[in-house]
Formats: sequence, structure tokens, C-alpha cells
Amino acid sequence: MSTLVLDIETASPFEEPPENTNDSRYYEWVAVGLAYAEELDATPETDVLFRRGGWDDAYTIDLFERLFEWCGRRPIDRFLTYNGTWFDGKHLLTWARDLDATADTAVRERTEALFENHIDVALAAADEYAAELWDDQHILPDWKAYDLAGIDNQSVWYDDYDLPDSYLSDVDGPAVQGKHIGRVIGERYVDNVEAGIESTSVHRELTRLFEDYCTSDVADLIALYRALGGSALDDTYRRPTDRIS
Repeated sequence: MSTLVLDIETASPFEEPPENTNDSRYYEWVAVGLAYAEELDATPETDVLFRRGGWDDAYTIDLFERLFEWCGRRPIDRFLTYNGTWFDGKHLLTWARDLDATADTAVRERTEALFENHIDVALAAADEYAAELWDDQHILPDWKAYDLAGIDNQSVWYDDYDLPDSYLSDVDGPAVQGKHIGRVIGERYVDNVEAGIESTSVHRELTRLFEDYCTSDVADLIALYRALGGSALDDTYRRPTDRIS
């Protein structure tokens, strides 16, 4: 059975979201990491699709269309996310519904179809490693789940990229984190594209960092799915559209 993995990256260019909120109005779509394997034990192919312009709806629609095109070239039997019930699915479905209501698009139906066989691996990891959850946690960070499962999911280190200090002045810590993408890197990437400076060495290096981080988010999720039980998880942790909050 073939397996798709998806992980979106967002930015908050207009208003910083309040702590612990998940309201889609605070988030804009910047990129999506993808992994695909025809068999669970095969090395997955990976790809990253980036936003091609500013924050106008046209560029969100373009990203949806390229996602559908990418998936449409491959048979997909199961679809994995890590915390997609709360984040990836919530935002993709909200954006799709909003676009269909305000623009001449038909992305909602195709997004819902994509999530028909959606399995949220984060929910399985939370049950398997429940003793590791803090009192206020519902799921484990993905790096923690990989560590507990004995999977070497590679971190992405800023020192490995030739970026000016000004690009990293608002970043805390030596390794790229999702919050860095949301607060700094995602918006900076889109600003560069909108300014037409994609050919500069600095933007190419930022793109390489961003792409490596997106790839690290999806490359090993099939291995984690296998470690937690593989297809035995499917019925319990299946989260189609009507079960996404």
C-alpha cells in the first residue's frame, strides 16, 4: 500500500497568534513538505513546494493546485501527518473553504478527498508514550517521539548555512524549530520572493535551509508509523475531514 506524508509550514505576517491558539486567521501558508513511498519499507521520495509570491489568495490557490497535481501523479492508499488533526488539516481545510467562498476555486472538495484516509501518527505516539506527556500536553513533540522510538530524525543546524546575522537575529537556539519558521523564516522567505531576489546567494541559502527543515519533518514519519504499529494504527487513528477540529 502506498503512503503519502504531508507537513505544512506557516507564517504569521499580519498578527502574532496568541499563545496556544489555532485560529487559521493568524496563519498563512508558506510551504509544504511531502514524502511518498509505494511500500512501507521503501525509502520515500521527498519534495518541498514553496509559495511563489506574496500573501494574496492567488498564491495560496497556486500552492493548493501544485499540491493536488503532485498527489494526483501518485496512487495514495494512506495519508500520514504528525498532529494534522489539530494543525495541518485544520488550516488546509479552513483555507480551502474560505477560498471556495470568496474566489472562483474548487479546492475544498479535493482537500477533503485528500484527508479521507488520513492517519494522525501524533495521536498514536501520545498513546504509546503517554507516560512521557506533561500535564498540559496532548501530544509529544515529534523529535521526542522519534527519540523514544529509536529513530534518528536529523536536526537542521543554523551553523551549516551561510546566512547573515541579520537573518537570524530573532532566532533562539542552534537548531531550526517550527516556531522559527512561523515567526521569522517563513515571512522572510516570502518577502524575498515578493522582492524578486530569489537569485541572490543569501536567498538560495535560506531556501536550502528551509527545504532541509521541511524534508526532515516528513522523511522519517513512515518509519515512526511502522515503529508504532503500522497498519494496525489505521482504524484507531484515522481522522478524515469530519474528525478534524
